[in-house]
Amino acid sequence: MLREYLARSGLSAGEARQVTLVAIPPVSGEQALRQGQVEVSALGGVLRDKALERGGIRSLFVDTDLFGQFTGGAYVLRDKFIKDNTNASRKLVEGISRAIEWAQTTPPEEVRARFDKIIAERKRNEDASSIKYWKSTGVASKGGLISDSEIQVWIDWLVKDGLFKPGQVKASDTYTNAFNYFRPGKTAEAR
Repeated sequence: MLREYLARSGLSAGEARQVTLVAIPPVSGEQALRQGQVEVSALGGVLRDKALERGGIRSLFVDTDLFGQFTGGAYVLRDKFIKDNTNASRKLVEGISRAIEWAQTTPPEEVRARFDKIIAERKRNEDASSIKYWKSTGVASKGGLISDSEIQVWIDWLVKDGLFKPGQVKASDTYTNAFNYFRPGKTAEAR
């Protein structure tokens, strides 16, 4: 995202190469920024909201400023695991897709209340303070259905960076919605 932001902000490829990218764990990003170890830190979701609430830093951009509403990540299962555990794979993906859809269609305060209840009932001495920052699943499509356009963003970046050749990878070959509860073609009766 940072490279895309730099390019859209008018930096030439040479100027953008002068920016040193450093991999740090997301939970350490705010600390690295505040201690001056980095000039910019990629903070997302709760980590970003907590850091902004503490003050002294500002947001430059969020990924949706660059690409609109999209899902930036996905659950991944190996082909062999799916083949060897088809029923478990189907149940896992269907359950996740239904949970995503529930959170997408339920008022945020009700979702946060459910999170609070789950954590309290587990009795694991967990810190639930970050729940107040929850806004959404961050998943753009109903039930987490994946689309070619969401995958194509990543392919285009890899082509631009020279890691893929144009046409080397076809987005539709990299994912399946076959087990998603809301997959196209699944009838309401089958749900």
